[in-house]
Amino acid sequence: MVCNERGAAVLRVAILETVKASAGFELEFDRIIIEALQEAGHEPVMMMPEGAVLDQDFHVPVHALSGGSIISYDGVRGLKRLWRALQRECRRVRWFDSAVEVASAERIDAILLTTATYRYLRSLKKSRLFFSKIPVYFIFLGVNPQEKPKFLARAKQCMNAENIHLCITTLRDDFGKELPPNVRLIKPPVMIPNACIRQAEHTPLRIGFFGHYRKGEKSIECLLEAIQTVEFERPVRFVFQLVPTTERDGQAVEAIVKKHEKDARITFHTEKLLQDDWYNAIQSVDVVILPYTAERYLYNWSAIYFTAIGAYKPVLVTRILNPEVMAEYPLGEFLDLDDAEKVKCQIVDFVNFYAEKKKGYQEALTRANEAYSKKEFIRKILKRMECGIV
Repeated sequence: MVCNERGAAVLRVAILETVKASAGFELEFDRIIIEALQEAGHEPVMMMPEGAVLDQDFHVPVHALSGGSIISYDGVRGLKRLWRALQRECRRVRWFDSAVEVASAERIDAILLTTATYRYLRSLKKSRLFFSKIPVYFIFLGVNPQEKPKFLARAKQCMNAENIHLCITTLRDDFGKELPPNVRLIKPPVMIPNACIRQAEHTPLRIGFFGHYRKGEKSIECLLEAIQTVEFERPVRFVFQLVPTTERDGQAVEAIVKKHEKDARITFHTEKLLQDDWYNAIQSVDVVILPYTAERYLYNWSAIYFTAIGAYKPVLVTRILNPEVMAEYPLGEFLDLDDAEKVKCQIVDFVNFYAEKKKGYQEALTRANEAYSKKEFIRKILKRMECGIV
């Protein structure tokens, strides 16, 4: 560890990525963290299993971990999937062992595992990484009630490992007095890369939904039905990205597009968007619709929500999706998708009064970006590491 001219610690921080090397949330989260580390004056590097290839160049050193290649579950079910799960855990132990050697050889000051689960802690206990001489930070993307007992059991097994730190990215505290001293709750960061530039408001107003479609998701169809049966006092256009995940979903998407494509106010996209194309799509609208209703969104923060915040886009959001955000930062309006008539009124009111309320939305977005900044996220993760002190 060295210090810069201001006396602040300059850390060589390794991101240990073992989930997958193809495009997706894992790599985008790594990208955000790498940028945050660089902005804080640190030196990020990557550690990955041997043979893994990144879909994008982060322009940082990549160090290979011995122990075998990444195990994929794609297209595998039943006993074969169980066997691969056992293989994955064995390899994870070997990767963790290898990370200790790489960290020593490359003079790494800290290791981050950015999308951990409680299963990682089971592997950790069997590996040399458990006794690491440098800080190791496991970052969890929320812990739901079903996972909580298993997480707590594994976390308590790590309490005597002084350099193992567990960080849960969350907007709520579901632990209270149960929270072990080696676990910290940290707010998630906005998910927007530095390369994405804010755009001016469009005319007509553009409102967009971006994500996958699964057959039976009534929230999307409810929204489309509402849009087609109302009139607005100002020009408005809607963009729906509906990416099917299965052949059955694809057939449902085709039927939806055929039913609604005659409405000139609605544009559909069914292709998957990756890397900067994803962020540019978010930037191409003025408002983002977040019609998610699954209970898990009470406990797990939404990447697209935090992308919208980072892009300074007001939202139309359900009350179940990370409600803590709107409770503190009124950066949009709620949609009650279980009431068709109410949804119509909510969409009409939002569009018709948007010009009057957008200043308030932007003020809330500014405050939210400060609270959920990448800089603040990294500061809280590494707050114990000061110049010469771990």
